Amino acid sequence: MATQTATRLLPVEELYGSWGNAYDQGQVNNMQGLDAVQQEIYLPKFLSLTHEAHSSQKNLKIVDFGCGTGRTTLKLLNIPPATIVGLDATPKLIELAREKSASHLNSLPQAASVQYEVYNPLIHPEAPACAENAHGLISTLALEHFTLPEFFKAISPLVQPGSYLVVTDLHPDLATLNSYTIADEKSGELVWTAASHVHPIDDVRAEAPK
Repeated sequence: MATQTATRLLPVEELYGSWGNAYDQGQVNNMQGLDAVQQEIYLPKFLSLTHEAHSSQKNLKIVDFGCGTGRTTLKLLNIPPATIVGLDATPKLIELAREKSASHLNSLPQAASVQYEVYNPLIHPEAPACAENAHGLISTLALEHFTLPEFFKAISPLVQPGSYLVVTDLHPDLATLNSYTIADEKSGELVWTAASHVHPIDDVRAEAPK
């Protein structure tokens, strides 16, 4: 009988810090590839609704919560005037996001301003001041690492009343069928994080308005 390889569980920051440069590679992280396809649909709609909801604002502020290496943040930089704030719990990913944004901004004739901050609301609940009073919030593939009350408690103080949110997550059917892991670059062993939750869609819908 074949033995099942054990998965070593790591804190979120350690997991994504070790993932590092490979995090954005499609062959390694196909969930990001699927999410990127959907972004072609939901990002324009989100931005249109956000502009409409805050039409009197000359400079919109949008938070990318769990921004990782800035995969989604970069797509928001061509909507000046705006301020984009990327938040993530992993210092290594924030470092990579800053590097990518600096390079990307040089290619844009006009661009939004962008700021990245390390933020883990489960350890330090007080959010960076630069992320407060946002007019919209995007969070892609970060919900998995929170319970639903934890997640909505963390993001609710960041946005103004009447703002729109976009939250994406691994579909619960897929999450139930597959235990997600990555191979550690140094040891080759399978690793993931204990902070991993499966959220039925109806549960998310029920928790969000609370």
